[in-house]
Amino acid sequence: MLNISEEHIQQIAKGNEQVFKTVFDTFYPRLVGVAMKYYKDLMVAEDIVSDVFRKVWEKRELISEIGSFESFLYTSVRNAVFNHIRNTRRRNEHHHLIQRDLSEEGFEETVIEENVHHRLYKAIEELPEKGRKVFEMSVIQGLKENEIATDLGISVNTVKTHKRRALKDLREKLGKAYVFLFFYL
Repeated sequence: MLNISEEHIQQIAKGNEQVFKTVFDTFYPRLVGVAMKYYKDLMVAEDIVSDVFRKVWEKRELISEIGSFESFLYTSVRNAVFNHIRNTRRRNEHHHLIQRDLSEEGFEETVIEENVHHRLYKAIEELPEKGRKVFEMSVIQGLKENEIATDLGISVNTVKTHKRRALKDLREKLGKAYVFLFFYL
């Protein structure tokens, strides 16, 4: 068994590929075993260990700062396995959500929702410039009427008037079915 000496670390830091290969060949099987302890897929375990060694090689100039290089390798593999497990769970949850949304009922809701958003933004684009600007600042950016008045250099009453007209125009363009969109205003 190879004990990693300070000389080995110095040689790897200088880019000595032969010493790095020796360390790799010595520790790779054991590190794959460590990865397999936490994640029972040989191919994934091998990929994780290879990735750890790739990162070590890429950051080789910094390895002289590591206290115990062997402990560092084992800890890096363990952390990489845990990261892989966490990311796999997130990916699976995400896929589950997508599949649920793509179910017939979820898909129809998504299409309807997209249609509503499209019609809404198209109607907003068709508003007169001042009304559109006030509406966007109020509803989309969430600014208060006095903030809008200050930003645009107009009175608060003018802001209220533009907002009221924009809402009226949008209600007319979108129809009564879309009035619920504006209840929170």
